[in-house]
Amino acid sequence: MNYYERYCGDYAKKTAKLTLVQHGAYTLLLDEYYSTELPLSDSLDELYRICRAMTKPEQEAVRIVADRFFPISEDGLRHNDRADEMIEKARPKMEAARANGKKGGR
Repeated sequence: MNYYERYCGDYAKKTAKLTLVQHGAYTLLLDEYYSTELPLSDSLDELYRICRAMTKPEQEAVRIVADRFFPISEDGLRHNDRADEMIEKARPKMEAARANGKKGGR
């Protein structure tokens, strides 16, 4: 997905206790999730790379956010339920746009 809706009220309600660094980690992880339309790796090193987390405090922020908002599911990957719902909701529209693009546009 090149675009996703971010509902400010919902975001603020769910993230009110995050630090500034944790907000940054959450945003970068969400961007990766939506842009690839795939769950995240369970590897913290991979998540640190996505977030450019170089220092111990930054890495701790990534770990906290990953554990809270992207829990490891039965498939061994980190999922975000809200993002999964939004991706599935947008999938028909994205597939129609791809099909139209293959035909040379609208």
